[in-house]
Amino acid sequence: MRTFFALALAIGMSAPAYAGPDWVERGDAGSLISTAQRTTGIGGIRSLTGSLSAGDRSAPDLEDVYIIRIDDPSQFSITLTNLNFTPALYLFNLTQASQALGLVGANGTLVSASNDGSQAQVTEPGLYALAVTYAGNFPLSRTGAIFNFTSPTEISGPDGPGGINPLQSWNPTVPLVGGSYDLGVEGVDFAEVPSPGTLILLSLATATASRRRR
Repeated sequence: MRTFFALALAIGMSAPAYAGPDWVERGDAGSLISTAQRTTGIGGIRSLTGSLSAGDRSAPDLEDVYIIRIDDPSQFSITLTNLNFTPALYLFNLTQASQALGLVGANGTLVSASNDGSQAQVTEPGLYALAVTYAGNFPLSRTGAIFNFTSPTEISGPDGPGGINPLQSWNPTVPLVGGSYDLGVEGVDFAEVPSPGTLILLSLATATASRRRR
């Protein structure tokens, strides 16, 4: 039985902050579930902002992975617009199997059901890993590519040869691409609620990160 869910989308993002309904990447969000950045706050998230960089060929930052919570899959959607590169978005369910989606394109909205005939959909609430990268970078499991895209507007299920196994690595193609992204999200909450003490520290960290991005 599969123990993860995956979802993929290609599109765009740009810049907000912590504590309120927005999340701004802190440092580097990491490339795998084990190094993912856990979103922490109170209430729902309206937007998620960060950046990728292909400048350092010895150690490029090509993927950002975040841990989020989906409480109501029927309300889930991610909208990507106004980017300076063509991104890809992948969602992995940390507690379920048989659920995965993917979309590749310049603008669009990722919803909770696939349209590629795989019948994959997000049906279970819980913790998910959301990965942001560029359209030429593909997630792999130990048995190969997790997704098989046949159309640039397809919302795909995990129908690749690696679709039954969890994310293990990435397969970036040249040219390597980076840029800033801004995701508009619905039906998404923070993965964790902070303690009263850390709430103050996180607010200060987010305010500092927001000023630096400006």
